[in-house]
Amino acid sequence: MAIVTLVLWVITAGAGVSLLSTGGAARRLAARAAREPDAPVPTPQTAGASAGPARSAGALPSGLAARLGAPPRTPDGKPPPVPRVKVATPPGEHPLLEFSHPALAVTGLACWMMFVFVHYRPLAWISFGILVVTLGLGLTWLSRNAKDARRHTSAAWRFPPRLVAAHGTAAALSIALTVLTALTASRG
Repeated sequence: MAIVTLVLWVITAGAGVSLLSTGGAARRLAARAAREPDAPVPTPQTAGASAGPARSAGALPSGLAARLGAPPRTPDGKPPPVPRVKVATPPGEHPLLEFSHPALAVTGLACWMMFVFVHYRPLAWISFGILVVTLGLGLTWLSRNAKDARRHTSAAWRFPPRLVAAHGTAAALSIALTVLTALTASRG
């Protein structure tokens, strides 16, 4: 049963990767359309054509000496002051959720793989705990994304509903099989 659960976790991860790639592509396309409403959509044939004129390898722009990789210096010969940038998350973006849900899913999958290979019972419960936290983060991400989509935030992910349903169903089955397998392993 542990191997069946492992296969189901891999299927869930595959659905999640597919969900991220299609949702991210739709998000980037919508953000570009919002920025540039009249811009032509690039095709693979025309994407590399506008790279600009090629510069010969030996030609250096005027005023550039032997310090190619170094930062420019002030007239005093000192490095320039480092700008302090304040990072703010735009509306509709949730970088912590976008990182932690997949990262925890991979961590839980790794713990479950270790359980399958060595049958160390605490690993089953550890992976179950990681899976529950991952589920909570995924549901939070989904609800925040739905709220951002209702507000018409351009940065909102656009997930295909069928993939969301497939990923959610596989995740629910993964949790059920994980609990059954962990309970079975605890009795043995």
